[in-house]
Amino acid sequence: MNDLKNYQKKELPLFIISNILIFLIVHQIIKIDTIDCLHNTAKIISQVFVSTILSAIAFGFILVIECLFTSGFKEKLLYLFGFFGFLNLPGCTIFTEIREKNGDNRFSYQDVVENYPELYQNLPEDGKGRSSYENEKWYTIYSQNRDVPMIQYSQRDWLLCRDIYISTLVMIFSYVVVAIMRFVDFNYQYILFLIFEAGITNFGANRKAVRFAYNVIAYDVTKTQKNEKSNR
Repeated sequence: MNDLKNYQKKELPLFIISNILIFLIVHQIIKIDTIDCLHNTAKIISQVFVSTILSAIAFGFILVIECLFTSGFKEKLLYLFGFFGFLNLPGCTIFTEIREKNGDNRFSYQDVVENYPELYQNLPEDGKGRSSYENEKWYTIYSQNRDVPMIQYSQRDWLLCRDIYISTLVMIFSYVVVAIMRFVDFNYQYILFLIFEAGITNFGANRKAVRFAYNVIAYDVTKTQKNEKSNR
């Protein structure tokens, strides 16, 4: 996969356009009439024109987010408001979780210990130092396998879900500003919908991030085991 962020040309614009249409319909800027209007040529032409405008807005929206939000800031927003106390990327706690939960059926804690014998021996006791240490070790393993298709696809899924969540936060902020300035009437149901959407996308991004982190370890451990068998 040459471009991990090709979703910025596909899935993400569709998500933003869908939300813009919901906004326009909820606030009756666009009114849905009878089905007969779909057969009207003028209506169809106008819809194509509107869709073109919405696509331009969506790409502009994405460009602004990319200019204003660094990857680090996106991650802080993702884990600041994350569920279940997630305050760090999964790479910051992955080896502790493997030791305590051993929750991935593709490998065991013993497999990880055998694969990285010094990792747990040098694991710091303090929380902050341990998080940095674990993330550094995880990133080293990831760097060695970053071109593997399985890892690239799981990373892309995480980046997509992360950016959908960030886009939702920006839409919430934009809507509040627009409502305060009285460009539109404030709609409680719509803001609740956006908040619910932010919660769902946050949860999804967290799940995808964990899957991405574990895929890196699973592939590296399995690769080592296959190499050992082939050398026997």
